[in-house]
Amino acid sequence: MTFKATVLGAAASLLAFGTALAADLPSYKAPPPPPPPAMFDWSGYHIGVSGGYAGGSASYLSNIYGLGFGAGALALNNVGSSYGTSGYIVGMQSGVNWQLSNNIVVGYESEFNYTGVNSNNSGNWGGFALNSDMRWFGAERLRFGYAFGRLLPYVTGGLAYAQLHTNGVSNAAGLLFPTSDSHWQAGWTVGAGVEYALFNNFSVKAEYLYTSLQGVYGSSAGMNAFAPGAPVAYRTYIGNGFDTHIARVGVNYQIKSLGALIGMPQLGL
Repeated sequence: MTFKATVLGAAASLLAFGTALAADLPSYKAPPPPPPPAMFDWSGYHIGVSGGYAGGSASYLSNIYGLGFGAGALALNNVGSSYGTSGYIVGMQSGVNWQLSNNIVVGYESEFNYTGVNSNNSGNWGGFALNSDMRWFGAERLRFGYAFGRLLPYVTGGLAYAQLHTNGVSNAAGLLFPTSDSHWQAGWTVGAGVEYALFNNFSVKAEYLYTSLQGVYGSSAGMNAFAPGAPVAYRTYIGNGFDTHIARVGVNYQIKSLGALIGMPQLGL
């Protein structure tokens, strides 16, 4: 055997030994990449609080009929009165959302609020304070939005209802008409907003609503402004629009199922 053959044989033996050793060692594979984060799902229930500004205008139409001395043959039909309102609104809301596979979100929301929306203005009657106010406001609304992950812009609309009051003294043609009436009534509301999920269970929102109600209606007797005494006229009036613009912010607690109501809030990201 030549020296060259000996060297080649040794090299072959080493190569075979290395191959066998490598086969006995454990194989190493890189860990799989982490799964992509799950998209936020708006489906589920929510409950929250909100507050902000509310104000607009109140209008009335009146018919006034003379009854005797000091009024003569007075007969005024559809006399208009209009003035502004302003104040605050604070309350709570609850509802449910369904997020579809195409990211469209359909929802329903119910709300009830205490309001300090009022006026203190004589309008076209002149000289005497006539106050109108809205003390309670509620709504039952549908919501339609499109989810961009945790961001949800939406439009909304539905039934609105409120408790409206009017009181004070109005003046027309030298006659004073003490007024005091209160009614619950229904109307409608439309608006839009945007909601953002800060955490899996908490979201914040900003919202605008326009609300249209009829306004308070009633009747009252009128006396001569310069010689008060027995009534000399009679007035009937009806609301010609109690319109309110609402701009507010709020926070909601997202509840993925009704069973989660008994659990503690989770601040998961």
